[in-house]
Amino acid sequence: MPFNYENFINNSKLEFTKKIAGIDDFLSDIGFYYFSDVKLNNKHITFNSISLVLEVSCNLDLLELLSHFNTGRWGNSGTEESPLQHALDVLDLKNKYSIDIEELTFFLNDTSIVIKRIYDRSIPRQLNDILKQIAFNYVFLTRGLTQKPYEIFVPIFEDIIENIDANEEPTNTAPKSYSEFWGIYLDKEDEASIYDVHKNTYVRGDLEFLSE
Repeated sequence: MPFNYENFINNSKLEFTKKIAGIDDFLSDIGFYYFSDVKLNNKHITFNSISLVLEVSCNLDLLELLSHFNTGRWGNSGTEESPLQHALDVLDLKNKYSIDIEELTFFLNDTSIVIKRIYDRSIPRQLNDILKQIAFNYVFLTRGLTQKPYEIFVPIFEDIIENIDANEEPTNTAPKSYSEFWGIYLDKEDEASIYDVHKNTYVRGDLEFLSE
């Protein structure tokens, strides 16, 4: 059969405009467990996968959220896995192609938390641990409760870190975990700071976030 260029283009258009079965229920479930309004900001589509960019708007301050999370009143479905992971697993079963979360942003009353994917399913699988790490590091992040973070980026990648203190150990370009370096904007500082999660301290360096 001769190659039909028009059919090829039409089939490609169908692939790149395909709908996600169950996406409304998925967003609703996340909103229910995280007491939030959830928006699908963007989706990046290939022939066999879809990557979601989600925005979660929650009417809580960061300390309130961490308190409710620690007591199981927020972001808890009664199982060890996060409600986000369960909702994504259900969504994945409803579709013929793999679905993952590329970026997740929590917009809170006093700060925003931006979480980037570092490997397949890293965000839903590690979300609970990320929140626990933020809670554990809160006193250090706030420089002894003297400042407030209004943006937290988890994690930052080596290609946007320049001039880290020469005494620091070099890192791989892609972080292996969410417990390496974070980018923090504090309310009394103009520039973003680099936070070393392992050492519970800020390190010297210039940080520039790449534009999407």
